[in-house]
Amino acid sequence: MPTVKTRHRLTRAGIEIDALPRCSGVYRFFDDAGALLYIGKSVDIHSRVTQHINEGRKGGRHHRLMTQVETIDCQLTAGEMGALLLENAAIKAEVPLFNRRQRRLRKLWTTALSTSIEGFLQPVAIDFKPSGMRDIDTYGLYPNKHGVATMVQNLARDHALCLRAMGYDRGRGPCFQYQLGRCDGACAGEETVAEHNARLMDQLSRQRIAAWPFDAPVLLMELTLNAIEHQPDKQFHLVDQWAWHGCFNSVTEATQAMESGDAAIFDRDAYRLIYGAIHRGRVELCDAATGDAIPNPLLASAELS
Repeated sequence: MPTVKTRHRLTRAGIEIDALPRCSGVYRFFDDAGALLYIGKSVDIHSRVTQHINEGRKGGRHHRLMTQVETIDCQLTAGEMGALLLENAAIKAEVPLFNRRQRRLRKLWTTALSTSIEGFLQPVAIDFKPSGMRDIDTYGLYPNKHGVATMVQNLARDHALCLRAMGYDRGRGPCFQYQLGRCDGACAGEETVAEHNARLMDQLSRQRIAAWPFDAPVLLMELTLNAIEHQPDKQFHLVDQWAWHGCFNSVTEATQAMESGDAAIFDRDAYRLIYGAIHRGRVELCDAATGDAIPNPLLASAELS
């Protein structure tokens, strides 16, 4: 990533600690042999590292970490989102000794929706490919196909949804769970198709992975008003089909990365960060090919609702 890195020594006198940047970015702790110990992020690196030092005086795991730290690398970003995305990618790629392990699952399943003859929405397990088009909404990510079935059964149990209406119980007439008082009666005509579908969607929406709402890759522009030394005043996050391709200091750099054709895979944590930033209007959107501003469809839909 073309972001500037600075290196500082951790000294007990605090002289070099005071030189740590007071802005957003990612920091890395190394021991005296150069081994990577920890990766973190903050909107104020100086303040966060000071907290690490204070926590390290209390003993335990944090004490073991801080007694080994010799140098600190700082990678400055224009804002918090860049720090979050860089940290997420770095931890998974570099696997620091003291960070919680974060694995990328290469084989995942998700839930799509089909419609029965009667009009009931029915959850169906489909293969969630790590790259490719995201042209439909899906719901949840699971390590195997059985996870989707378990999710549907849990929804039925906890919210009195009908397994028969959702395609997970064969037969005709009222289902067995209705006879036990555990189904609100979509199978018995006591709940309309619209009511059952609405209740199902209310639960599934919490796990929604939205369809990609753009026709092409986009740039998410993040700005800082009062950049310090070495801190970029703006950065561009290249995103396509919810996959994050990196953080760049100019449209030209991002365009060149896009033209290189390097594949990026879907990452659930990055998706949540990107979707949240767009949905809340925290970034400006640009066409990845031209750099021209484009409207925010997620912000527009939120305003309408």
